[in-house]
Amino acid sequence: MQLTTIRNRIRTEFESVREVEANGDFFFMYREEEKFPFATIVTSDNDFDSVSNLDRDGFYRLNIGIDKPIFQHLFGSIPSKPGIGGYTGSGIDFTREDTLFPHPFYGTMYWVSIVNPSEGSYPQLKGFLDYAYGKAKASYEKANPAP
Repeated sequence: MQLTTIRNRIRTEFESVREVEANGDFFFMYREEEKFPFATIVTSDNDFDSVSNLDRDGFYRLNIGIDKPIFQHLFGSIPSKPGIGGYTGSGIDFTREDTLFPHPFYGTMYWVSIVNPSEGSYPQLKGFLDYAYGKAKASYEKANPAP
């Protein structure tokens, strides 16, 4: 799936989504939320995160925040360490395309990732996006009640 395709789907399939671009990466927020995206797309390596080798032409990684029970069902058997970067020493190949894996750095916070997802992976990803969007919307509306 092309990067533009996944970006367009997130922007059009969910109401009131705001896309913020920073250094070529994309952060998808609900309305005016400033701090907590429900999904991100990373398009290149940086000093903090280079485990997916995204500096290859045309490569990107979609990241989505999901819930603990689903995350544990998917990845409960994979060993991790507490905190940021908890999955970096787990033996996962974070460069593999179209394969769902725990986010290398934020997996311990129940984020999942996939490098260059295919069209066939989208139905599962859409379910994760639905959950993440719903959580972001509820959180925003709780913090910003309608008058």
